[in-house]
Amino acid sequence: MRYRLIVIILLLVGCSDPSTKPHIPAPEENLIIELPQEKAIPIDTEYVDEYTQSGWTITFRDEFDQSELSTIRWNKVNDGYKDYGRLHYYLPEQVSIASENLILNVDNNAYGDFPFRSGAVTTKGKHEQLYGKFDIRAKLPSGQGLFPAIWLLPSDNKAYPEIDIVEMLGQLTDEIWHVAHKEAGNREFKLTEGIDGSEWHVYTLDWLEEELIFYIDGKEQFRTPNISNTSMYLWMNVAVGGVWVGDPDEQTIFPASMEVDYVRIYSKNKS
Repeated sequence: MRYRLIVIILLLVGCSDPSTKPHIPAPEENLIIELPQEKAIPIDTEYVDEYTQSGWTITFRDEFDQSELSTIRWNKVNDGYKDYGRLHYYLPEQVSIASENLILNVDNNAYGDFPFRSGAVTTKGKHEQLYGKFDIRAKLPSGQGLFPAIWLLPSDNKAYPEIDIVEMLGQLTDEIWHVAHKEAGNREFKLTEGIDGSEWHVYTLDWLEEELIFYIDGKEQFRTPNISNTSMYLWMNVAVGGVWVGDPDEQTIFPASMEVDYVRIYSKNKS
């Protein structure tokens, strides 16, 4: 489904026990590429109702129906670090748009002493928001050692709190994780089983003042008290390797990719 409306709008790598696995610090601000600004895109009001949700007002949307990634909305990440056994380097050229989907590509072509290259994008400095509804339709990559994630980090560059809308170990595609990291060693999480993350699904977070509610394809999966009262921004990435997910093996197929059909973010209407 595609419309021509443009609106300006993990459990992270750790040990095999998610209750004790270490947290990876948030990336530093200077690791984000700030791309040149493009001209504002006018709103085509013909399709506004297609994205209206009762009680919510849309604040950010990308349907990825342009030939190139919008620099108004997104940063491409240029970053590589090896803590917790990670094996990838994020490169801007690993991010593209094809068939009206965002593609975060992973391959086994070495970059320096990093054996894998991957893609990641953020809305840091482009769209940051306090509370709201986050809708992302995505197809996650499968394979031993691949670790796709869609998550939120605070705008003030601190490592916590962190909200993981969805995480998946590539070798366990029928296990979807939702996590709320309040601080180091203090987290609530839910494992949703029986849903194949390598197929298309809509992952939704309702971030409310009192609680966090996680959904897959409109069905509630997890509810927990809110952990953040500061604005946050969106990360989408595919990590490779690490203490929790393990390293790729001979069965892991490259290239692999996370595909994203759309990202839609809303703010809750005041009653």
